[in-house]
Amino acid sequence: NLDRLAIGALVAAGIVGAMMVLRWIGQRIVASDPGNFRWKGIIGRVLARTTIFFMVAAALDIVASYASVPAKLGRLADILFIIAAALQAAIWAREIIIGVVRSRVGEDPGASTLGNAMVIIRVLVSVAVFAIAFIVILDNLGVNVTALVAGLGIGGIAIGLAAQGIFSDLFAALAIVFDRPFRRGDMVRYDNTTGTVERIGLKTTRLRSLTGEQVGDP
Repeated sequence: NLDRLAIGALVAAGIVGAMMVLRWIGQRIVASDPGNFRWKGIIGRVLARTTIFFMVAAALDIVASYASVPAKLGRLADILFIIAAALQAAIWAREIIIGVVRSRVGEDPGASTLGNAMVIIRVLVSVAVFAIAFIVILDNLGVNVTALVAGLGIGGIAIGLAAQGIFSDLFAALAIVFDRPFRRGDMVRYDNTTGTVERIGLKTTRLRSLTGEQVGDP
């Protein structure tokens, strides 16, 4: 067992060391160009968000799989790794989704509706990915999640009906951004108004008319 324990410890140390190096590379990428939300910046943020908890859990699970530890200790290591892996996957998924969405904003977040909606989008994405991670953890621990998933579905429908006005404005705003009919600084004409786009909000777009007045159109 000592030989297998030594082999497991060396393998775990090598994997943790590799993850630490990748984490350091990600931190350097983010620090060198904080406003980079292209693929290089997204990958850097994903690597930088690798947690120590995940590394430790992975190392313990590897050591337990190599060494002939008691069944209870092996099961405990597996549970710890499942929890850490699910949470880490949720963090990585959130960074990828937010990074991809943020890349559509451009260099000036205030120039588009998406920039103004980033806080709401971050909250919605975080709730979604961590809810999935929580369900995956319970399912791997042997809990019957069928009733929980059904309850979450009913709760989601209730929340959607209660906040349908907010979601309607948000999705309409996102449609404007992804279609990109105009951005801040463009000259547009709406009905009998012609002006320069000053701000794109979730509910209104503010124009500066040719005569200097500020006009807010829904």
